[in-house]
Amino acid sequence: MAKIKSVGQLKQMPHKLVRSGRFWLGFIGLIFCFIIIYISDFPSLGLSPQFYVEEARVISVWDTNIWPDYYIPGVYVGTQRVEVEILSGTFAGERLELINHMARFSNLYMGEGMNILVSVMPGLEYLDADFMNIYGPSRGRVLIGAVVFLIVSMLIMGRRKGFYAVITLGFTLITVLFFMVAFIVQGYSPIVFSLLTAVITTSFTLLMVSGFSRQSFSAIAGTWTGLIFAGLLSVILGRMGHVSGLHLEDARQMLYNAPNDIFLRIPDMFFAGVIIAASGVVVDAAMSISSAVFEIKAQSPGMTARRLYKSGMTIGGDILGANSDTLILALTGASLPTIILVVLFGFPQLRILNLDIVAIEIIQGVSATMGLIFTIPATAIFSALLAARKGQVSL
Repeated sequence: MAKIKSVGQLKQMPHKLVRSGRFWLGFIGLIFCFIIIYISDFPSLGLSPQFYVEEARVISVWDTNIWPDYYIPGVYVGTQRVEVEILSGTFAGERLELINHMARFSNLYMGEGMNILVSVMPGLEYLDADFMNIYGPSRGRVLIGAVVFLIVSMLIMGRRKGFYAVITLGFTLITVLFFMVAFIVQGYSPIVFSLLTAVITTSFTLLMVSGFSRQSFSAIAGTWTGLIFAGLLSVILGRMGHVSGLHLEDARQMLYNAPNDIFLRIPDMFFAGVIIAASGVVVDAAMSISSAVFEIKAQSPGMTARRLYKSGMTIGGDILGANSDTLILALTGASLPTIILVVLFGFPQLRILNLDIVAIEIIQGVSATMGLIFTIPATAIFSALLAARKGQVSL
């Protein structure tokens, strides 16, 4: 006859489910990643490549004829004759001579032992310098090393939480590339899939990092509220301001290079960008407020939902001051060359205010910040109501 569990043992059962919740969430996330990678079918999207890129190493450099650029300090222009060895592809191990043309805006000074990329025309049966060009430096090892350094640092600093953060980072990157981008490239609505991506990734992040608890669910509810409002506001302001999104960077190239059977919704990509840009700062604010409210409740069990809400709003005000600056500065930094270009042209103030690029930046900043503003009271309300409930915090 099985022993009847005590009341204390029964209260501990949800905690076991909570502890195993991360495992099952991670397992579901892994299955989801495999599915979207399989169905994305990136190789079949877009046009056939006009050339292939292979890695090569500079064996020797001679006949260097370079001189300092007259306008940009530290930049040299001219030519270099180099011998390179192909390291990848069909011609791996073979060598040939190439001329490195160093121009003002296409400038790569080569040295012996340097790894570079060379472009190879499709269908080339033998190495021919007339059908190959120097494409640029090979940054793969540096970038992979930087990512590995980041992951190791997160694991050392965060330990278990750092491990969860690494999982959520990988899940977010895969979801953005193989879910949102893949479906947008196939002609589906950027607004719908950016919102779905933001909802999926933020929910996965909060549940994986903080577990299945009232704290996590209140943060998720506040995050969804802010994201939905940011997306709706960007659409409304964009329609009222007659912002088409066709002046976005690379919009023309996307239209010209898209296959004829794919209809890219370029105007909607502007609004999708607002949602994705706002998701990071919104989820950070929601988690901070929710965590603080539940900590206050743990330290002062007698606090009512009203007092908890007021505490959450006070904390949210401080977060708003810091995160709004972060958001605006991030958007400004991304568009800094454009801002400098506008100043150099010396446009009148009325024209500057009505430029498409200026309108885009203002609408992005306002929409994302307003999403943050609505996240604060929403999270404070959900956190106060859930924290004030009797019983265990974990579900």
